[in-house]
Amino acid sequence: MNHTVCDLFSQELLRGNTVRYEVKIEVKAAYDPLNVTDEDLGQDFNTEFAKVLLQLDGISTEDAQAQVYRLFEFDLCPACQRSYVANPLRKESIDS
Repeated sequence: MNHTVCDLFSQELLRGNTVRYEVKIEVKAAYDPLNVTDEDLGQDFNTEFAKVLLQLDGISTEDAQAQVYRLFEFDLCPACQRSYVANPLRKESIDS
């Protein structure tokens, strides 16, 4: 995202157009609200932390963060913006 070219087709932005569009896509892990029980509070938290650390063993910081949160930002020209808004997930049309 450099604000001078469309990130989709590299068309120069604002040349002949009065507007450019910014797209922000936030992808984050979704968790349901916790229902904490007395049993949960009685757990050995050191053991639970050790389990989490074992799961993270061998995973880079970037990969671990990507599993929880990612933010993408793009600049689009008007034509690409219209196309994106019409079908943001790029789903194929399903003919019935």
